Amino acid sequence: MIIDMLAHIGVKKGEDYKVESLFEIMNASGVDKCMICSQLETINNEYIHECCVKYPDKTIGFAVINPWDVDGEEQLERCFREYGFYGLKLNAIRFGYSADRHSVMDSYFELCRKYHKCVVVHGQSDMFSIPDKWAEMAKSFPDVPVVLFHIGVPLMYERACELARDTPNFYLSTAGAYVPVIKMAYEIAGPEKILFSSDAPFGDEIQEMSKIRHICSNPEHLAMMLGGNAQKMLRL
Repeated sequence: MIIDMLAHIGVKKGEDYKVESLFEIMNASGVDKCMICSQLETINNEYIHECCVKYPDKTIGFAVINPWDVDGEEQLERCFREYGFYGLKLNAIRFGYSADRHSVMDSYFELCRKYHKCVVVHGQSDMFSIPDKWAEMAKSFPDVPVVLFHIGVPLMYERACELARDTPNFYLSTAGAYVPVIKMAYEIAGPEKILFSSDAPFGDEIQEMSKIRHICSNPEHLAMMLGGNAQKMLRL
């Protein structure tokens, strides 16, 4: 099974990306299931839930929460308890907080621990969300899997790979990462720590899969990175 671990759907300024458009991409690329979450600019977890109810065989719902919302914890618990979402998507840059600011973040990680969910995060080399900050949260909550999208590019990819190697619950996901960076992640952290993602519709699923296939010819390792690791993490 091939699982894409990142796609944003819904409405934002200048765009209305329906889930059915995502399926056209999936059919062309051979992806079986795709993680879907709301556009960050206009959070709509209800639409994600509707998509998951309508297309349960193709979608894996994740919550998007603005941690500054007064009722953010209640929103997230609803997404887990009522909607059955598989995890939480966070982006420190978009909402303006430091990824390791425990006074803001701990309550959300506590809920993920309570409901046995994972956290997936935007992680490039931006000041508020460098890999070390997200790894700090992973170390503080060792039973919550934390998946770092983009592998710390453009400036902190080597550190991201080292952190994934050394932190049992810290993983890397390939969306937008350069081929040499994915190769480094494969060699340093190992195939068991890498998950395929495309960031559709902004990223191209076929191109993103081609990167992984370019750096690895081992069928067992490819199966892990293209879907097996996600399947195990999400208990699919």
